[in-house]
Amino acid sequence: MSSTGGQHQTDRQQNGAAAEPAPLAAASFKVVGEDVIHARYLTLYNRAVQFPPSTPDAAKGPVHEFDVIGHPQAEFHYAVVFPYHSADSTVTLVREYAQGPHCMVWCLPTGAYDPRKHADYQGCARAEMSEEAQLAGGTWVPLMPEGHPGIPEVKWCRNRFHAYLVIDPRPDEQPGQRDKEELIEVCRVGLPELRELMMGGEMLLPSITTCYMALERIRELQRQERGS
Repeated sequence: MSSTGGQHQTDRQQNGAAAEPAPLAAASFKVVGEDVIHARYLTLYNRAVQFPPSTPDAAKGPVHEFDVIGHPQAEFHYAVVFPYHSADSTVTLVREYAQGPHCMVWCLPTGAYDPRKHADYQGCARAEMSEEAQLAGGTWVPLMPEGHPGIPEVKWCRNRFHAYLVIDPRPDEQPGQRDKEELIEVCRVGLPELRELMMGGEMLLPSITTCYMALERIRELQRQERGS
């Protein structure tokens, strides 16, 4: 706890107020059961979770059941890549049909990790950039620390994603084959238009998150160049 937080709690106790409860940790929640309800491309689980005791004198907390989905064939991981072209400060995006909202959406090249084909998550990102954006090479910059478990996609999903920045990729002369059901348009946009798309409500959340992380890393790299 920071010194500021500790002083705040001490002041509250001296003034007669109850001490703030300690933050809950994931270990406070115990998975006590999990059954597969449906399995195809995604798998739907019924997960039973025992919560922490609701009162100090309770021996156990209540058990709640949740619908949880995930992609076990991908080991619950996928990759998102931000292809940046430094010569004109543009980014390659894809626009594709999204079956859930039943509309066209903007996103970065994104795809599921396949342990049979990809050596690691960066290998997954390279393959997706080749297939979806038809780009290869470039300077690769991971946007998360080594060993990071990945960013949770949404609260009711087991999937996590790994974000990458790639600077100055080139056209792929032998791009990977897209999935048969993928309907994709490849677009190259400037940073002002990218920001409008990020705020416009038609870009998928993992791509928005990766865009923010990549733009911040690009600013850091530019500051380092000016300082060298």
